[in-house]
Amino acid sequence: MQFDVPISPLEAIAEHPGKDAGIALFVKRDDLLHPDIQGNKWRKLAPVIAEVKKSYPGGIVTFGGPFSNHLQAVAAAGRIFDIRTFGIVRGKHADLSNPTLSEARKNGMTLFPIAKSEYDACKNRGEELIGRDFPQHYVLSEGGATQMGIESCAAIVWEIDAQLHQHKRIHQPLYICVPAGTGCTAAGVVDGFAGKFGQVLVFPVVNKGFESHTILRLLDETRLRSLSEIAQLERRFSIVRQYEFGGFAKLHQPVLDFVRFFRLETGILLDPIYTAKMMYGVYDMLIRGDFKPGSTVVAVHTGGLQGWKGFEQRYGIT
Repeated sequence: MQFDVPISPLEAIAEHPGKDAGIALFVKRDDLLHPDIQGNKWRKLAPVIAEVKKSYPGGIVTFGGPFSNHLQAVAAAGRIFDIRTFGIVRGKHADLSNPTLSEARKNGMTLFPIAKSEYDACKNRGEELIGRDFPQHYVLSEGGATQMGIESCAAIVWEIDAQLHQHKRIHQPLYICVPAGTGCTAAGVVDGFAGKFGQVLVFPVVNKGFESHTILRLLDETRLRSLSEIAQLERRFSIVRQYEFGGFAKLHQPVLDFVRFFRLETGILLDPIYTAKMMYGVYDMLIRGDFKPGSTVVAVHTGGLQGWKGFEQRYGIT
């Protein structure tokens, strides 16, 4: 059983700060891939769902925080494809009635909130610690970070290459910008990137614990590589740290203001956790002249729009 992931549009942004330098800016609209399993979540889950339907009759057990896009997406996939789903939620006193977890429960996911220390242990040693409690279940890593997911996300680059040919942007330096939580999507993009000029720019949303080796470790797990191959992969990307703004899911008013501006200008809604910070950073870098004149910049919209409900509840914004 296979689940085909459609090709998401590549949308040109006509007006932006790098226009006068001959820079072309595009948004890879993975937020449009699936109405319920958004963006990179569908890319990562499609091969997993196929495997679960084939070999794991118990369903899926996975991990996430109380406002996790991943838990919401897995629950939606469970409803759509008739798979039982179980979510290990970070925080013993997590509010199971918040918008994200309420939606997960409506989609049939059984939730187990546990203390952070237990959660961290399970997240890192899932099969070992909970395998006996969930026989014949697929234990899915936090954020859907699997070898199959990385391979699936590499297709983002292949699609971008084909789409840029249609826009006649094939000989300019190429920068692909991607936000990162666990790093699975970014690792896939790095693995698929083979451009001689340009780089993958990774914008982490956490303010500690995410470094170059986070991506390299994921890539090395995908298939064993030589030291020269790892060194080559490392040259393909850079970590852009200056747009974390306090860490994961933190409110930063200038970013919120930018989201509103960007939607008015382009009609594209960014999510509050990942793509908002990345796109704010891309525009700031365009203003500062960080991209080579005449280059092509592609920002990957990884979806996650359901996160607005939780963000609005948490910070009281509309």
